[in-house]
Amino acid sequence: VKRLLGRYTQWKEGPLFIGMGGIHGNEHAGILAFQRVLKYLEAKKPEFKGEFVGVAGNLPAIEQKKRFIDIDLNRQWKDEKIAEITQEPRRNLSTNEAIQQKELLILFNRLVRTTNCAPMILLDMHTTSAKGGVPFSIANSAPLSQSLAMNLGAPASVGIEKVITGTTLNYFSKLGMCAFGFEAGQHDNPESIDRMEAALWLTLEKLECVSRLDIPDFDKHYALLHDLGNGIPGLVEFTHRHQISEGADFVMRPGFKNFHKVDKNQILADDKDGVIKAGQDGMILMPLYQKQGEDGFFIIQPVNKKVEAM
Repeated sequence: VKRLLGRYTQWKEGPLFIGMGGIHGNEHAGILAFQRVLKYLEAKKPEFKGEFVGVAGNLPAIEQKKRFIDIDLNRQWKDEKIAEITQEPRRNLSTNEAIQQKELLILFNRLVRTTNCAPMILLDMHTTSAKGGVPFSIANSAPLSQSLAMNLGAPASVGIEKVITGTTLNYFSKLGMCAFGFEAGQHDNPESIDRMEAALWLTLEKLECVSRLDIPDFDKHYALLHDLGNGIPGLVEFTHRHQISEGADFVMRPGFKNFHKVDKNQILADDKDGVIKAGQDGMILMPLYQKQGEDGFFIIQPVNKKVEAM
């Protein structure tokens, strides 16, 4: 896999839409989905406005199908870390992820500096370790970010910046880019690729890069995502993150999945210190069922809606 997965444009006025996959190396669905969409655009050449770019995140981790090599690349996008990596020569960087981040910073700065397209949009494409459950989108506080996230039809979540820092969504917002994320399903589920492809097409249509009449099976892509969230609030917010400390021997209890209703004091996981209970009523998001990762689980609450059981 190359860093630049591909670019498509007909040099007409429109947005710069960047899809980034594999910032976690065991999450390949975004890369494969981008390649599908790019292949169709290059073959059929429908009328197209703006520019569509695909970027691969953590190349060595992608090759090894690991979340990361040394540290989580999607937790390093903090101002002080970026300043340090920007100033330090590549040969002096001590971790794989620092090298990957430096290369990504150079690429993104070049894209932003050389494009005449506006607005600039980043979709950070992810999958999760938990089986089953419902895919969802993640938005920051920007109205356009929330509009694009909710346009996908799957439940949209806000407020992640309140419980976690150093993500790409935080950083690209500061660059003046609209950023949002999509979690398409379990890592190895082929349906995750289909859902991610649908998310790309729906976003290209929403941004008016391409007409829905020129999108193959648009209604099928629309239904694939809009039928996912039945019985689940359309907008939720992050209210808690369980951070895993090094050497904690964290093990999630089996059976949890995205939007699974949980009650306060319900046992969710175990570590070397004993059982881990929910500190509040709500719904669980991204329960950790893999060895690598700093986030055991998140608790979310509906925005102005009552919690509904799955």
